[in-house]
Amino acid sequence: MSSRICVMPDSLGWKQAYMSAILEKDRSRIPELIADAKERLALRLLELTALGLVRSDEVEAIHDASYILDALHSSLAYREECA
Repeated sequence: MSSRICVMPDSLGWKQAYMSAILEKDRSRIPELIADAKERLALRLLELTALGLVRSDEVEAIHDASYILDALHSSLAYREECA
């Protein structure tokens, strides 16, 4: 049986950062992970814009991810109140 390691290209690193933020169980780490993911999203969006790919599927996915990260960030205060 062989095992493979999948290396994600830098251009898709925002997806890994996004997934890390939304799947994190330790609430104290989530704000830091959200900030990192948002930064990577913004950088990738700039790259795509520079390439003239402002209507690509990836751009739409980046906007969706950003919206979800914003919602997650907003929910943190609510979770603290309920805890």
